[in-house]
Amino acid sequence: MALGLNLLAVFAFAVKGLAGFGPALFLVPALSLFWPLRQVVPYTAFLLFLANLPMLWLVRRGLEPRRDLPAAAAYALGLVLGTRLLLALPEARLKFALGVVLLVFSLWGLVWLPAPAAAPPLDAAELARLLAVMVSGGIIVGTLGAGALPLFVYLPLRYPPAAMRALFTSAFGLGTLAWTLANWQAGLLTGELVRLALLSLPGTLAGLWLGARLFERLPQRGQMRAVALLLVPVALRLMGVF
Repeated sequence: MALGLNLLAVFAFAVKGLAGFGPALFLVPALSLFWPLRQVVPYTAFLLFLANLPMLWLVRRGLEPRRDLPAAAAYALGLVLGTRLLLALPEARLKFALGVVLLVFSLWGLVWLPAPAAAPPLDAAELARLLAVMVSGGIIVGTLGAGALPLFVYLPLRYPPAAMRALFTSAFGLGTLAWTLANWQAGLLTGELVRLALLSLPGTLAGLWLGARLFERLPQRGQMRAVALLLVPVALRLMGVF
């Protein structure tokens, strides 16, 4: 099992090192085909927390504390609220909802949209929009383990790749800490899941290193389309289409 988890981690975290987001989009659907979602989500949350520590160092030059810290706090709040929904909703509905979210993300990822050249001014209106996006995205991820659609739609439209990568990483850094603590408090994060996450660290770090090397070499639209196409069959499988 450890070998399979590490191979999956190499692929998933190469996407994260490349774009600043993405590992849960592969980890959660793949593992939920074999594990209950209430095990997949806390495992993924803890592994993402561990992975975000080196990622924060990688993006340190692009961080903007006045923007990124409030966004991270809002995302963490959404994750904690989503954890309560994970406990309350039936497993079959959770998996179907995850499939729908991933399918919508995949279709969106195939749409061509030009990336902005500069980040928008951080005025009160932009900060309010950003906080709303972060809370709603956190609720979805806290409930389903992946698929922060509001973030994936809004941030690429408003922020250039480097700023978007820093925003994702800072939000996920604080957010996954709060998410992990919420899963632990709810009794979802067990010692066995912690052990498996720690065993997956070699593949996680290798994937981050690979993604960081590719960050400046591949076009952003190519990244998004590749991720989108890979997720379509997984989304349909979770929805019970085949």
